[in-house]
Formats: sequence, structure tokens, C-alpha cells
Amino acid sequence: MLKLSDLALRPDLQLGPMLVSPSRRLVEGPGGHTHVEPLIMQVFLLLLDAGGKVVTRNDLFDQCWGGVIVGDDSLNRAIAKARRIGAQVAPGLYEIETIPRTGYRMTGEILGLLNGAAVERRRSTPLSRRQTILAGSAAALAAAGAGLWWVNHPRTDPRFEALMARGDEAMRDGSAFEQSNIRATQNIPMVDLYAQAVRLEPDNARAWGLLGYFRAGIADGASPEDSARLVASAQAAIQRALKLDSQEPNARIAMFILEGRMLDWLERENQLRGILATDPNNLLTMMELMPLLQAAGMTRESWSWNERILKIAPMLQGYLCLRAMKLWILGRIRESDNVIDRVRGLWPDFPFAFWVRFLLFAQSGRPHAARTMLDAAPERLGDPEYVAIWRTILDALETRTSHAIAAARSACFKLAKESPVSVNDMVMALCGLGLKDDAFDVTEGFLLWRGKMISTDQANGKKMDDYSRRMTQWLFTPPCAIMRDDPRFLKLCDDFGLTAYWQARGVKPDYQVYR
Repeated sequence: MLKLSDLALRPDLQLGPMLVSPSRRLVEGPGGHTHVEPLIMQVFLLLLDAGGKVVTRNDLFDQCWGGVIVGDDSLNRAIAKARRIGAQVAPGLYEIETIPRTGYRMTGEILGLLNGAAVERRRSTPLSRRQTILAGSAAALAAAGAGLWWVNHPRTDPRFEALMARGDEAMRDGSAFEQSNIRATQNIPMVDLYAQAVRLEPDNARAWGLLGYFRAGIADGASPEDSARLVASAQAAIQRALKLDSQEPNARIAMFILEGRMLDWLERENQLRGILATDPNNLLTMMELMPLLQAAGMTRESWSWNERILKIAPMLQGYLCLRAMKLWILGRIRESDNVIDRVRGLWPDFPFAFWVRFLLFAQSGRPHAARTMLDAAPERLGDPEYVAIWRTILDALETRTSHAIAAARSACFKLAKESPVSVNDMVMALCGLGLKDDAFDVTEGFLLWRGKMISTDQANGKKMDDYSRRMTQWLFTPPCAIMRDDPRFLKLCDDFGLTAYWQARGVKPDYQVYR
């Protein structure tokens, strides 16, 4: 919902001859100015934010009236007043089109201004009669000593707009992120893109925020010798963005990534929801909130955020794979199969899709199908040692002989000890083999540094950092149900802070509600 309090946090928006100031509830233009009622400003901003797409009547009721039941007359009056804003302050700049029995959408020159294309279009397109009258009126006001705020307002460099558009598209199609992981990583082209953008527009807070975000992604996975330098570089961009706009969402999510697990579960969630309160469609923030909720055992709530991500960017491969994973967790195996098989059909070389398909076969009673995949393309799973360990696990899952299970147990312990990033897979494998006590031993060593099995990786200390160690999505998957049914699981949740989080939020994890 676009709350009234959000208006105070929205920055001013310059759209050619029209200045929209949500915080002052004021719209100015060559035709004068008008003070706008809060509700009308909400409706107006929602239509602007849609960028020419249809906003349904239900969306308007939900976003501006908070779902409170009001009559159609209320919405009709609000739309009429939103239309009068343009007619009064900037005639001809926009229209609000009615889509019968559906909703409304913004049309007109304003869409080009929203997309950063208006400067080029004004250079190459003859002015219509209405635009000529509008331009003449503005010139007359300027000659009289009024309206200079428009004439002197700096126009955005079209090269900058092109860079920002490229970056937005890269985030929507997933190319801005590492293909085998759902978090931003060392994607140098994105850093270069936003570094070039801030050189063109050094006072653009969003460009600085995005530069800070991608720099933070690099710093988060950097080697120890590079870490301090890269953190400082990320912080510099973040601070510049926040100095320009204290609520800039991308800078705030960049700081969230750098902070890691310094704060408890609830505070981290509150930070993310606070960012979304000011920028409800911020993709990068949703990408952090969704896995955090899954790690806290709130699969259904996490599912809803994953679907919101896909509504904004429907072809994000990684999040389509996560849709399949969540369907599996929710017990909807057939639907899960359909999703992951379609993803693999569309992107046959996408590594994460191969892994998800393999895991779902192995952990849903179909180890022979997983073995068939592995035999056909062992290199897709990783190095030969990792492939050999999985062959041992699949042998045990298929035959269930004591000898095969003992061999798989040893292999799981070896890999979990030497490779902390593989612990989640090994715990699920141990649970799938019924080795509950061993699964608890590995989990406690990994999460709480206690017991007889502590994960260490001398070759890459970064793999032991708080973020990689403490995301617990795997504890709430189907194989780990045998752990959740054991009294020791609640003690584990107490020690890890999850119980306090559930109590503070006044919720129960899905496994306690849906049995």
C-alpha cells in the first residue's frame, strides 16, 4: 500500500515543464501550481509509477484506499481530479485513459519524459499545435521573470539514461547477477556501467546507490587481501548516494549486504521492510527478504515474495528455479517438476537449473533419475571429487544397504568438514538416509561451532563468513523433517535466535502450523 506517510519520503520528480513534489503535495508547471489532496497525490503517483501500463481499479483501491471498501464514485472523483492537475499546470503533457471495466493508464508526452527519451524526441519531432502553444506560454512566463525554474532546469544526459536503462534490463533478465547464484557477485561490467553513469550525472543518487550495491557484492565475496579496499570503495558510493538522498533504497540494501549478520533476525527483516515501505518494487531488496524468510522457516511467506520478484522480472532464471524448489518444499511435486523442466528447456546450459533438477530427483524418491542425469553430464555437477561423493550418496539412496549407507555417511562428513558451502546439501543427504544424529552433529558444528564436526576451509576463509554459514533455508526442506520432529531441533532454534524471532513477530514457522 502507498501510505500517506510515504509521500513525505518521495523525492521531487521533474517531468519536463512539470514538477511533482509529493512531500509538499504540490504540482507546478507553466500554467501555475496546484496543491493536491493526499489521496489524489497517491492515485497520481501510482499512475506515474506504472509508466503507461494499466493500473486496475482493484490495484488503485488496494494501494490508495488500503483495501477499505469504498464506492466507485470515490475512485471516479479521484481520477477526475488527477486529470485536472495536468489540465491546470501543464496542458497537453498527459492524459489519463480509461480502460473500460479494467482500470486506467497514463498516456502522452509524459511517458517519454519518464523513460528519459523526451530530450531526443523534442530534437527530432516537429511540435504539435498544442505543444507549440505550451512552449510559447512557457517562454512568455520566462520573459516576465516567471517559470525560470523550468528553463534553467538541467536536462538529463541521454547517454546516462541509456546506461541506466541497460542496467535495469540486466537486473530484470538476470544477466546482472552470477548465473549459478542468486546474490550479486563479481560482475565487473555492472560496476563499470554505474561508474560511467555517475561520471555523467554525479548528483544522481540512484546511480550512486546501484554502484554501491554492486561494489558491495564484490566486497562480500572478496579475498582477504582485497577485502578492505573493496569495502571502502563500496562504502564511498553508498555514502555519496545517501548524502544525495537519505532514503535511496539501493544504497540502503548495499549497506545491508555489508553489515551481514551483525544484527538479529528481526532487525534485519525490519530493515528490509523499511526499504520496501519507501520503494515497494525494489527488486534488490526483495531478493534479500525472500531467502531470509525461507531461512526462518516461513516458506509460504517467502513464496509470495519470490512470486512478486517474478511478477516484476518474469524470466529471472534463478528465481524460476527457486519457484520449483519452493513448490517441492510445499509438497507440490508435480508442479515443481513442470517448472524446473520448463526452465531447463528454455535455458539448457543454466548451471543452477541443472543442480535443482538433480537435487529434486535425488531428494524426492527418484535417485535413479538423478544418477541418469549425472552419468550423462558429470561435469555439470562440479569437480570429480564432488561427483564421486554424490555417486556414493545415490548408491545409498537407491540400495539402502548398510554398507552403502556407511560409505555415504563417511563421504558426507568428509565434504561437510572440508567445504562449508556444501553443508546444506550434506545435511539433506544425511536426513534422506535416515541418519538424524549425524545430521544434527553436522548442523551444530556448522551453525554454532560446537560438537565434534566443525567445518573448516583453509583455502578460502571467506566461505566461513557469517552470511554463508548462517542461512538456514535447507533446515526447512522435506528431507530435514526428521530433524524438525526431534526435540533437539527446538533447542537448535533457541540457540540460533530463531525462536526469539518467531516470538517477536508473533508467528509460528510453517512446520509448526502446517503438519
